[in-house]
Amino acid sequence: MKNLEEIITKIEKNIDDKEKVREIALRYSRTIIIFCRKSIQHLHQGHFKESEELITQASKVLSDLSDETKNYPDLSNAGFVENASQEFVEANCLLNILLEKDLPDPDELHTSYTSYLEGLCDVVGELRRKAIDSVLNGEAKEAYSYLINMEAIYDAILRFDYPASLIPIKRKQDITRSLIEKTRGELAVASCEQRIEYRTDEFRALLDEMNKEKAQQSQQKKQDLDIDRIW
Repeated sequence: MKNLEEIITKIEKNIDDKEKVREIALRYSRTIIIFCRKSIQHLHQGHFKESEELITQASKVLSDLSDETKNYPDLSNAGFVENASQEFVEANCLLNILLEKDLPDPDELHTSYTSYLEGLCDVVGELRRKAIDSVLNGEAKEAYSYLINMEAIYDAILRFDYPASLIPIKRKQDITRSLIEKTRGELAVASCEQRIEYRTDEFRALLDEMNKEKAQQSQQKKQDLDIDRIW
């Protein structure tokens, strides 16, 4: 029992140090999420340069976060760290898709494979937003290109049919499928509305042409009657 105090003191110091690292990790994680969300906002506004700058800043903070937690595996794999990594993956993948580039590799982003897959699932929601915006702007072809990317991501993540203890992705797979079904339905409705509008304009133009011809015929008859009266 002589060494009890020594053991307890050592454990206490370790936990104190760990608590300090946890506070730093929480702060870094929040910063990463803020940078990435702002980056995504800029992408929707078409401000790619500003988005890339924010992603670069998030990358630096993510590197610092990794360095801080490397001696504490339970912290480096904590939920708040994973959430920050997912946001980082989402911003990077969305940027590359909109720039028509290849997706970034998870090893290059220095994120876990689980974080990468979950972040990739979240990209589908942002692509849906882009698709809806395209429909509202009358850009049906571009909207369908976003839907194709959404379906490609969904097809890819469906391959991961593993227990939640290995990869907790089932819920996001279900959400992704739901988003795709809603988007496909909304694009179909928009397409029908555009066709109806086109046909309506076509019919209106036809009526205008018929009314114009009737007016011309009426005017011609009037002129013929005036000539008969003179004679």
